[in-house]
Amino acid sequence: MHISIGQYLAVAAIVAVGAFCQGTIGFGLNLIAAPIVGLVAPELLPATMVMVGTPLSISMALRGRSSIDWHGVGWSSLGRVPGTVAGVIVVSMVSVRALGGIVGGLVIVACVVASVHRRVSGREHSVNRGNAIGAGVASGFMDTAAATGGPPLALLYQHRPAAEVRSTLATSFALGTMLSITGLVIGGSVEAWQLLVALMLAPSLVIGLVASRLLATRLAGASLRPAILVFAALAGAAALTRALIG
Repeated sequence: MHISIGQYLAVAAIVAVGAFCQGTIGFGLNLIAAPIVGLVAPELLPATMVMVGTPLSISMALRGRSSIDWHGVGWSSLGRVPGTVAGVIVVSMVSVRALGGIVGGLVIVACVVASVHRRVSGREHSVNRGNAIGAGVASGFMDTAAATGGPPLALLYQHRPAAEVRSTLATSFALGTMLSITGLVIGGSVEAWQLLVALMLAPSLVIGLVASRLLATRLAGASLRPAILVFAALAGAAALTRALIG
């Protein structure tokens, strides 16, 4: 399997935590999990972590299908194509250690992006072709290179209703994962054992998603969001530091 039981258990635990966060506020699975995986099992990046959230995204998209913004999904998916190509190129050119550092750096950038709250008078809820494509490009690159494609889309939809955010982001992630995995396979950056580990992490996803359904009504997404971003940023900094000095 190329990883130890201890590494698997550590990854499984953090995936459960990430799944809980994503089920609650619409993103967070790989924002939390990817930098930790970069520290304990970088061999799983990016293929396993790109693939691991697919069942969760599909489940959330189906659960909230009536709230999906298909207009935004369409344009952001178009933007994902060049972003994915750029991500595949990066992954094919760097070592496992360097990729762990790239993941850490991108997670820090993602946390900064996701923490931005900008309201333009009269246009707070505007999602148009231009900004959807731009978010798609960024999301495609970050998802393919570091399995952390959520923040650009979360920023785009940050002022929309919570149900629309969760369902639209889940739909975008599900479609984007297929594109990213296809690109990584073509680029020769996916091995069968990495996909097997992704399947073995399915129980962690179920645990996290069930917990989010049970506790989401007791936890305000707005209060959980800062904690997620702080934790992810610290994990990203640790992964980046390890790559630089390890």
